[in-house]
This record gives sequence, structure tokens and C-alpha cells, in this order.
Amino acid sequence: MNNTIQATATGKKKFCVLMEDDWEVQGNGLGNVASHQYLPSLFMMKLCKRLNAKMTFMVEVVQQLIYNRNIGKDYNFKLQKNLWDDNIILMKEYGFDVQLHLHPQWGNPEVKNEFFLLSKQWNIGMYDKEFKSNLIREAVNYLENLLRPFDPNYKVIAYKAGSWGLQPSGDLFHALAENGIKIVMGVRKGMKIPNIGLDYTALEEGSLPYYPVFEDINKVSGKKEPIVILPLQPYAADLGTLFKLGVDAAKNKLARRDSVRHFYEQPIPAEINSLSPLFSHSKLKVGLRPYPTHLKIGNHPLSFLKASFKDVINRLKDVDSPRVPVVIECHTKLFPNYYSDIEKFLLFIQDKYGDIVDFGDMTSFYREIEANPALVKMKASDN
Repeated sequence: MNNTIQATATGKKKFCVLMEDDWEVQGNGLGNVASHQYLPSLFMMKLCKRLNAKMTFMVEVVQQLIYNRNIGKDYNFKLQKNLWDDNIILMKEYGFDVQLHLHPQWGNPEVKNEFFLLSKQWNIGMYDKEFKSNLIREAVNYLENLLRPFDPNYKVIAYKAGSWGLQPSGDLFHALAENGIKIVMGVRKGMKIPNIGLDYTALEEGSLPYYPVFEDINKVSGKKEPIVILPLQPYAADLGTLFKLGVDAAKNKLARRDSVRHFYEQPIPAEINSLSPLFSHSKLKVGLRPYPTHLKIGNHPLSFLKASFKDVINRLKDVDSPRVPVVIECHTKLFPNYYSDIEKFLLFIQDKYGDIVDFGDMTSFYREIEANPALVKMKASDN
């Protein structure tokens, strides 16, 4: 790597790796707080503490609001609700950043035995203005009320969109800003999921933080806005890496399926098994790199993790900015069977890129932006 890009005038390294975990059960409502959230996140916290690496847990709060409303129906719900709260407090006690993630499909589910039957609309932008405003306010208040006894200065300042859904953006971004949100993630250049009304193919900035036009987040604003967008970093595997990924996925498919089914002593309702509004996102494209995605850590082998990070850093090394945030989307719920790969990957980043890369979190990076607003891109003027 080019040593001329090691550090900025402030002593910061060229790249700030922002690992963010979408901390949740499955998008269709299946799973258990103990197995899908507590145990994998505990692994990640202990690993990061040992390696002195920061990260942010973007915690999905709507699920918790629903557990709260249903704790009288089944003590299992109450147990998971309490474990969820304690897990968040543990994150804070261990020194990790805790921020907001919302899956609106949890908003008003039907409860059938021990199953929650969720909505098919997974993009919060497509809900009405009142729903969005109320949900964001309730979720922010829940997190701040939970954590301020342990950190009086705690604030929710970052939001990761559930299912990457941020369109239409106008009412949504005004509601986020009104509730203190400063950083938003979820956009990726080229991403399009018609089933949920998501289209980022016209994104004007795909690498650097930018101030968005609230009415169309594909556009970069000509003025300083109250919210900064951190784009996800695109990656498309070459055919060799993709082949290894496919072999690994096939090998572990049955184990992952059983990891959900064994919690239930009855068949999973058909309406849950058929709930998959994101199916078009996973379709392969034609070409030498047919699987467009972004930097992520989940159920991926080490070969994929290393290739993706190397590809993104090589693409960004000539970007004209002294400090480039590199968001890595994590799903700790998928970590079982991949703990060794994840540990080796973080060690790989430190060993191979430690001269130009450090780890941050959303709160610390926003402080950098406050100190140096020039890190955020905006247009010279709006027409």
C-alpha cells in the first residue's frame, strides 16, 4: 500500500473502518434473542475488546417494542424482552456504541401461538408520515431511557435503515432529524429492489459521506444539512471468489435452516416461510462479477471477506479526502459456524492495513465530522 496515504494532518489514518451490526432476529420475525442476538454479539464484543477495535451495534428496536406489548401472553416473550434489555446494557458497559435500526414490518403484527406474523412492507419510507414519526420517536426514547442511567450523556445520533429502505425520503428524513439523528446508512450505489420501492441507481455519491437532499437522497445537497449519509461500499466478487462462496453456502445451508427450526416445536406457518420481499436483491447479474453487494460480515468464508476488503480499499485509496469512512455491514445473527473466519479477518485488517486503517464507531466519527465539516461532500450550488 502507498505509505503517502497513511495519516492526515490531524494524525488520523486514511481509512476509518466503521463496523456496524444490524442487531436483530430474522427479518421475517423468526429466531430467538438468546441465539440470534445475545451469544453472537457477545463473541463480537469480546473479540473487538481483545483486538482494541471499535464498532457500533445498530439495534433493531421495533421487535423490542412488540415484545413489551406481548409479555403477558407468553413468559418466553418476557424472558427474551429482559435479555434484550440486558444485552444492550452490556454493550454500553463494555464500551461499545449503540445506535438505532428499525424494521417497520414489526409495527403491528398478528401473534399466532409463539409466532409473529409481520407485514410484507419492509421499507419504512413507504409508510405514512404519522407512522414514521411516531415509530422513530418511540424507538429513540426507548434506547435513551434504557441507557442514560448508565451513561447520562448518551444520545441516539445514527440510524441504519432496515432492508436499506429510505425512499420516499422527504418525510422520513425530517422525522429522523427532528429526533436527533445525524448519520444515516443504507444507500449503496447501484442497489435497486423494486419489491420494496428502493432504487439507488441514480446515487450521485457512492464513496464519501455527503449531505443529502431530503426529498431525494440520491442527490447531494448544496448546503450543510442536519443529516450526513454514509454510503455502503459496493463490492462484486470475481468468479473464483464467488465460486468459493457458493460452495460454502451450499455446505452450510442445512445447518443454518436447523438453527431456526429447532426453537419451535410446531411447524412454521406457511405465511412466514413465504415472506421474502427482498428476493430480487439476491439475483445474479450477467458478467464477470455477477453478484453486486457491499462490504459485509456474516455467513461468509475468509476468502470472501479478504477479497472484498482488498477490492474496496484499492478502489478508495485515491479518493480525494484525508479521512474516508469504510462501512462494513455486520449481521452477528449469522456468525455461528464462522467465528474463526471473522477473527482471522479482523486480524488480517490489522496486520495488512494497520498503517492506513483504524477502527471507529458512529459516535466517534460524527465527532470528527463536527471538528472538520469538509469531510462531508456537498455540491458547490443547487440549481
